[in-house]
Amino acid sequence: LYISDFRTRAHRDDILLSDTVVAHLEHADDIALCSTSAEGLQAKLNDLAVWASQNQMKVNLRKTAVMILRRPRTKISVAHSFHIYGEELRIVTEQPYVGIKFSSAPGNMWDAHFSACAARARRAANVTFFVESHTGALPPWEGRLLYSAQVDPHLIWGCEVTGVGTTSQLSQLEDVQHTYLRRILGLQSRSQLCILFTETGLWPIKFRRIALQLRYLCYTLALPPTHLAAIALRETMSAASNGLGGWYSDLQRATQNIGIGLPVNPSLESVAALEPKLKTALYVHLQGLVTASTKLDLLHGRSVFSSNIITKSPVMEFRAYLRVANRTHRQALTQLLLSDHCLAIEMLRRPSRSRSLLTPRVLRLCRFCLADVEDPIHALFVCTASQDL
Repeated sequence: LYISDFRTRAHRDDILLSDTVVAHLEHADDIALCSTSAEGLQAKLNDLAVWASQNQMKVNLRKTAVMILRRPRTKISVAHSFHIYGEELRIVTEQPYVGIKFSSAPGNMWDAHFSACAARARRAANVTFFVESHTGALPPWEGRLLYSAQVDPHLIWGCEVTGVGTTSQLSQLEDVQHTYLRRILGLQSRSQLCILFTETGLWPIKFRRIALQLRYLCYTLALPPTHLAAIALRETMSAASNGLGGWYSDLQRATQNIGIGLPVNPSLESVAALEPKLKTALYVHLQGLVTASTKLDLLHGRSVFSSNIITKSPVMEFRAYLRVANRTHRQALTQLLLSDHCLAIEMLRRPSRSRSLLTPRVLRLCRFCLADVEDPIHALFVCTASQDL
């Protein structure tokens, strides 16, 4: 409340959202001053210094920086200098504000933010698995809980502002998620990606970020029209309708890529109706990947038996076999079902140091009977050539 009386003088280079001037933003004690010119920004810095002195405060110069944002594919010579109390302020290309890292370096504005989030998520994942040296192997369910509590918050941080992300940005987050889930399932790095989600019930980070962004869109649509976020939403929706890039056009593109449409002028009801459609799109996407994979034939058409009733297994859920207490038995069962085993059908799928050529499927024969392809069904229920087995 102490900063509620802070005002800056009107300037011809003030930023406008519709007809609303956005000259400064405050979140707790974090202040951002905005202008479209060096003269306008210096005037606001002077106003801030005067206001601080009138309230027996002083601006922290060590934490104060200037960032110059330019239009895409344009150049601005940094010939200006900015001062407070006669001290020159540093000009930076990266600066966090309310936990979001902005960047004025060449490339996407959010590249630095995604890199920082991926690095924090990876550190959290490494610390999570470090406890295994004290507690023993981390069971999948407990690993899932720790993922939701310690890793996922970093992967979704700021997605309401930054959006889903570009392909390269998203790949940094997906790499952390995939590595973590493979670790708790005991799978190697070449395993299928779809099974990481069908077997644990967790959402791929792309779909999760879209879901959170749609919820934020619902929240923004419900705000009073005079609210700054509501004004910004109308501005970005107007830009999208004119074929310009921005927050809303990026969200439209992301939803369109997964098969659900976001209208140009959405209502609260129409956006809320997209949530079940998003879930359906995710299920269809994952089921399609499982069905199309020849490696996952044991998962095709699987059913659930309960009280003498046979029902179709859900596309996504935490599977019962992952609760097997014995780690060796659990990993053996997991690797068998998810085609991460040491049978010939899998081991001869790729070349190795001693074998440079691919082995055709029909030649991946059983090591004992040499009569049929060595796959899980043959090894478990058909082959009788080994008396020991």
